[in-house]
Amino acid sequence: MKTKRMISLLLAVVLTLSVAVTPAFAASAGSELAAGKSANVEETNDVVSIRLTTSGDLVYGSPFTLSVQTHPADTQYIGVIIGIKGEAKGYVTLVLSDKIRTLLKMIPLPRKMSATPDQEEEFNLYAYLKQLIDGNDVSVLLRVADEVVSVMDVLQFYMPTIKDFSTGLKLALELIRKYLPEGAFSRIYVDEQPTDSGRYIAGAVALESGDMNTAGMAMFRIKPKSEGVRAYWAQELPASMTAEEVQNYNLAAVVESDGQVVPEGKVTYTYKKPGLFSRTYDTLPAEPGEYVQTAAVGGNYSCDKISRTIVIR
Repeated sequence: MKTKRMISLLLAVVLTLSVAVTPAFAASAGSELAAGKSANVEETNDVVSIRLTTSGDLVYGSPFTLSVQTHPADTQYIGVIIGIKGEAKGYVTLVLSDKIRTLLKMIPLPRKMSATPDQEEEFNLYAYLKQLIDGNDVSVLLRVADEVVSVMDVLQFYMPTIKDFSTGLKLALELIRKYLPEGAFSRIYVDEQPTDSGRYIAGAVALESGDMNTAGMAMFRIKPKSEGVRAYWAQELPASMTAEEVQNYNLAAVVESDGQVVPEGKVTYTYKKPGLFSRTYDTLPAEPGEYVQTAAVGGNYSCDKISRTIVIR
């Protein structure tokens, strides 16, 4: 009885969701979403257009939504958003078309396959994919693509789209490897929004044709948060210190955002010895003298540099 119900459900899914898959084309090369503004980029051809849209300011910590819109609306694709610079580097998210996402959610799987089998929600192929992919290295796509076919092998006759989807995952990996070579640190997710500051590239992969879209790429940037951000020294300095006292002194700067200390705030330090033959160091020298310590905030936050003079006697 359960088998009959499953087959009936699958046939209903096919009748409801079967559409002609059209190759998807990414936004034009060199286009960039202006940081801090709602914007879109688009390339149109005789077949299809894909538009990457944003709502809200593209600034770290600000609410915004990045979405993909297509024409015709029933275009099936796997969008790929890749972080290539800054804190974003190595971040990847796959954005599934609505019909593919719906199809995957309508394919039930045994709850014992879930990492949390005691959950109340029904377990399905979409949840299984997120379980396999989220937080892993991008190379996981090869294993996941093969596993999708393996898990659904018995249903290929009813839903050939599953095979197209697994092929799309492998093509997505090829696209990712163009910007994140194998061995580079990466972390991949499904249908997650990028948040870290840095530069991103976005493209799309067609599912039916078996071709990877090379028409062009959309590029955008999430700016570091600067409003309400400041840096200050953790400890005030005495008039002078010995080299031994310096080693045991807290010379760090503190990053604060909207009145709250940011534990993960990134700060780089330089130490410059003034004079005719001035020299800059990455670490504080132990020799006696005066050194100007400068702290620069980076990563997801940005503010003016701060400086002070350290005297070693």
